[in-house]
Amino acid sequence: MAMESMHIFLMLVMLIVSGSVKAETDPCDLSNYPVKWKSQLVHPNSYDLPAIFHKSDNSKVIVSATKAINYVKTNMAEHTPYLKDAKAYILNSLSSLSNDKLLEQSELWIALEGLQGQELNKAIHVMAGYQGLFEGLLLQNEASVSINGKLVSSSNAVYMVGKDPAPLDELNYVHKLIVTNSSQIIFNKCWLDSK
Repeated sequence: MAMESMHIFLMLVMLIVSGSVKAETDPCDLSNYPVKWKSQLVHPNSYDLPAIFHKSDNSKVIVSATKAINYVKTNMAEHTPYLKDAKAYILNSLSSLSNDKLLEQSELWIALEGLQGQELNKAIHVMAGYQGLFEGLLLQNEASVSINGKLVSSSNAVYMVGKDPAPLDELNYVHKLIVTNSSQIIFNKCWLDSK
């Protein structure tokens, strides 16, 4: 009887440990997924002010407010109230930048603290909208890129899709977009999906 209890206890410990190890593995930390496509990107050697930038270590993706506004108007969805509100918020914040301003995009986000419901959804989609416009304009060769303060003329994009080795739910496919110049990561995006 004591041996059976000990066996059950050990099985429970193993189950808890394996579950916690599984939950601690971030599929976005892996880079061995199959490559769907690769592309060489070119970047403008200047940008107009006002502009916003996305910072990653020593690199910046820089987009003029005019290009950002045009991209958001054309590409950001507004089929739900919070998406419509997020789009309006982004357009308003970009339109109100002073003419000589180069601003880090996170300064235009809505603080999440204390938000609930539609306001929280709006704030989350403002962040996603900014990330989407940087991704879109990079892939359309419309974004300038600087590394250590110097503009670079090109970079390489790799898009990977593969199965999560330890899925926690039905979102078992990992999508990764990585844009680099030499070994410097310029832009990195990872998301989970059901396909």
